Amino acid sequence: MNGPLLSKEYSQEAIRAVKKGLLPIIFFLGVNLVTPLGSSNSVHADDYISPDLVKVTTPLYRPNKHIFRPKLGVYEYSVGWEGITAASCAVTITKKEGTYVVDAAARTYTGVDLLYKLRYEAIGTISADDFSSISLSIDHRENSRRKNIEMSFQPEQGAITATRGKGADDPEKKTVSFTPNNLTLDPIGAVFLARGLEWQIGDTKHFDVFNGKSRYFISLSAVERTTINYKGEKRPVIVISPQVRNLTTTKPRAKLREAAIYVSDDENRDVLRIVSSVFIGSVITELESFTPETALTNPLELVKANADTEARAQMR
Repeated sequence: MNGPLLSKEYSQEAIRAVKKGLLPIIFFLGVNLVTPLGSSNSVHADDYISPDLVKVTTPLYRPNKHIFRPKLGVYEYSVGWEGITAASCAVTITKKEGTYVVDAAARTYTGVDLLYKLRYEAIGTISADDFSSISLSIDHRENSRRKNIEMSFQPEQGAITATRGKGADDPEKKTVSFTPNNLTLDPIGAVFLARGLEWQIGDTKHFDVFNGKSRYFISLSAVERTTINYKGEKRPVIVISPQVRNLTTTKPRAKLREAAIYVSDDENRDVLRIVSSVFIGSVITELESFTPETALTNPLELVKANADTEARAQMR
């Protein structure tokens, strides 16, 4: 971790900030945690509504390929709170046989690991034509707990199947299969589709998102077009404000603290910065570097870009 280890007075608040702040950050970078966008409500058996019982309708969006052309390569992000660099995220995008393969990972730094340890990776495949979801594999390790999710989408039948458990050898794995009768995406597909749409200030776009257990109604609103100072240069951006509602629980809707997502206002639609409010201060995520696929000297670098190598030298 950059700087000294967390002091006692900051330790518990830092843990809460990192956990809550990472969720909206990780979601919009293309990774999916159990409760995206910072909702702290956990879903128990008594509160759970099966995803096949959810009735929701969202628009049938189609991306504009002239607006968004995903760059292939490795994006690396740092995550900080109150001047403490706490975690890193890396997103590797490749293209293969008419699909995009997205390997998105997040991990806490060594100093934070003593208090809260996260190792997270999601590998998703989406259509390069319309960004619809094809498959998603998730490995989520949080402290001593582990969760795995495998999802597949069969667009011809309109069916979605997900299997989740506590590791490959879990004898109590649970499988759910349903036909949503609506455009339902995994988080990676939803993020790519959102970035590929035309945005005017005041627009709100709605997405039906399934994470392997729960379905979410996610609303993204374009609140401002502005210019930010990003690493010494002025960058035009669209500011996106997210809202989320868990459709598979009977529990009251949790209040979402404010988050602002700064997306470059060009054909790359890079996520440059995310500011997520927490109980004290804000968690700020910033794009630290991008390495194009053509600049990677070793093809294995794409595969290993998210490896746990001292948190990519603590983001240098």
